[in-house]
Amino acid sequence: MVQRTDSADSISSPPVSGLKRLPWLRMTYSQQDKVWGYLLIAPFMVFFLIFFILPYGMVIWLSFVDWHPRGVTEWVAFQNYVDVVEMPSAQKAMVNSFYYALMVVPTSTILSLLTAILIVSLRSPTLRGFFQATFYLPGVISGLAVAIIWRFVFDFHVGVLNYALSLISLEPVNWLGNIYTALPSLAGMAVVSSNGVAIIIFCAALLGIPTSLYDAAAVDGAAFWRKHWSVTLPLLTPALLYVIVVSTLGALQVFVPVFVLTRGGPVHSTMTVGYYIYNQLIFYGNAGTAAAAGLLLLIATVGFTIVQFRRFSQVVEF
Repeated sequence: MVQRTDSADSISSPPVSGLKRLPWLRMTYSQQDKVWGYLLIAPFMVFFLIFFILPYGMVIWLSFVDWHPRGVTEWVAFQNYVDVVEMPSAQKAMVNSFYYALMVVPTSTILSLLTAILIVSLRSPTLRGFFQATFYLPGVISGLAVAIIWRFVFDFHVGVLNYALSLISLEPVNWLGNIYTALPSLAGMAVVSSNGVAIIIFCAALLGIPTSLYDAAAVDGAAFWRKHWSVTLPLLTPALLYVIVVSTLGALQVFVPVFVLTRGGPVHSTMTVGYYIYNQLIFYGNAGTAAAAGLLLLIATVGFTIVQFRRFSQVVEF
């Protein structure tokens, strides 16, 4: 006897293949796009977690403990921060860092802006490109190499500066060995050798200002400096904000010139926070103190940046 099957039941419940049971095939197109997005950013997130989040977490942990790699690590809470605040050398380092930034940032910004204005005023695009590349090239050189070159410039016996002074019958100066000239010498080195990026940024911003505004100012009888005071500076404030903030962050974290040229001397006159952290960790083995100093520097730079943004937000149109 032949067994009959209901055709309606066979149509309504077709056999389901194993491939259609996969979760990927049951997703909508928008859900698949989200999954692909997570997969594409996963390598970067893993890199960010390992090389950024994890080190910062370790620094925060070290700032609250007395760490001994071959002994017992003790929890000391905020004692490391108290030690940093009360240490005369740490106080001197913080004062030197802000004094260095105060010497470098305004001077470097003004010189970079004036240089960019002169470069943009050239009629020939070839000359503009040549001078932009000329001023930018020193920024490509390693900071270590720049510091080594400037060691021969500041040398007391065979330095270029003292040789120039001898030509006009002046006594040589111990630029890096005098407590009054060591830190200003480092600041002067930074002003002369680190303006390339700022000049390029200012040149790009200046070229984006419509020339019709300068023509209108000329019709109203504005002279050269009046044009730039009334037209250039108001329209250049976003670029100024970026250059000032980045330059301030770099100046507060200065380390390489101090390490190569002065090692914090003489008499801690060039001891900056960056070199103080290195000194505490390498020479004294105080990882907790070094971590606390680094976090205090981070808090200070973030606070200083917030103040700058709030100050410039009154005149900057983003």
